[in-house]
Amino acid sequence: MTNNEIKALEQQALALDELRCKVLLAKDGPGLAALLDEGLTYTHASGRRDTKDTYVQSVATQTVQYLQLDREEVTARVIGTAVIVEGKVKMKINSAGAEKSLYNRYLAVWTTTSGKPLLTAWASTKLE
Repeated sequence: MTNNEIKALEQQALALDELRCKVLLAKDGPGLAALLDEGLTYTHASGRRDTKDTYVQSVATQTVQYLQLDREEVTARVIGTAVIVEGKVKMKINSAGAEKSLYNRYLAVWTTTSGKPLLTAWASTKLE
């Protein structure tokens, strides 16, 4: 892979990560599903784990509502056919009727095995 191809893949993953935030704020279940790999493992800072189906369902049914997502220090790097996106995110969510403010560091793995990058894994750690 050339340096230009690597930079293009990194930029694509960063744009998709930003799009993921937009669909979460819009409560767009189908839009979210289109960004996720079938084998998604989504690990919340609490330790709770979601699959693609359970994560999309929680957004589509508004069991979890993302009210604010502000990312910072976001970087991307290509490793083979995957892109690792790391950053920090300040969030406000409504989960089961309770509003929460969260500040997490996250690591997202976008894989390109299907021809376009899809979110395959997510893990976050509470900062505050």
